[in-house]
Amino acid sequence: MSCDAGVIGRDIEGAAPRAVFIDVDGTLCDSRQRVPDSAVRALAQVRERGHRLFICTGRSVPEVYPRFFDLGFEGIVGGAGGYAAVGDTVLLDERMPAEHVRVLTALWEDLDAFYVWQGPDQMGPSRGYLEFFVPRAGLNPEDWAEYAQSVTPFVVDVEGGSFTKVTAYVPPENASMERVSAALPDGYRAIIGSVGAAGYVPFEILPDRLSKAVGMEAVCEHIGVPMSRAVAIGDSNNDVEAVARAAVGVSIGDGCEALVEVADIVAPAVGDDGLAWALAAAGLIDGAPSPA
Repeated sequence: MSCDAGVIGRDIEGAAPRAVFIDVDGTLCDSRQRVPDSAVRALAQVRERGHRLFICTGRSVPEVYPRFFDLGFEGIVGGAGGYAAVGDTVLLDERMPAEHVRVLTALWEDLDAFYVWQGPDQMGPSRGYLEFFVPRAGLNPEDWAEYAQSVTPFVVDVEGGSFTKVTAYVPPENASMERVSAALPDGYRAIIGSVGAAGYVPFEILPDRLSKAVGMEAVCEHIGVPMSRAVAIGDSNNDVEAVARAAVGVSIGDGCEALVEVADIVAPAVGDDGLAWALAAAGLIDGAPSPA
């Protein structure tokens, strides 16, 4: 449901801190990798109130730019829940068996897909992946140049790598969820990712037992903040479990029907000051900009 700013999650001065989990793509930044000024100011206010900020993303650590962490985040749930860390303390680090990496790699090759294997310390792009993805993920070819710079030092050969999940860009004529799901090893699921490129359909594959909610729970246990004081904010399919599990769950925009169904708050889109609005609506800061 949608609601007015400040109705849900209102804190009083001096109340115990909340753990705030924020997605990256479509939530913290737009498709051009820009963080709105309103979000920067709002995040600073959240920290000033004593709340704890954590990135909660499908991206792996090499894909999260240092400038995002510099906004006041003290930890990360990455790889859509396969990795979690607070500062230098690693709480979760799940990797796929090599046999499953081989099976899924063969699937993407059969579907003529570009793909990237993602881990907290290793990245395994297919041949031509960066050349395909980087100039096509944003509105302008240079929008995602920072992405290539960020991940290149971590690139390894897929065959010898160790990874948490995989994202594949499948040509639309081959992008059958039924076909992809049927080819998955037991215990895995496929979802549609939130970052498109050139009309190709993005598939994310990860183990059934993992989700952003699992990573959130690990972080909350570590920092001593109960899940009853967790806030989760996201915009797409891989945010559903987190938004449903949090005490206050927020959908940025209404583009993902499954997310809207479980959200307590539906905020404006990222480009309409959605994150700042959401933080105010969750009671973490005062005031909210009017949606454009």
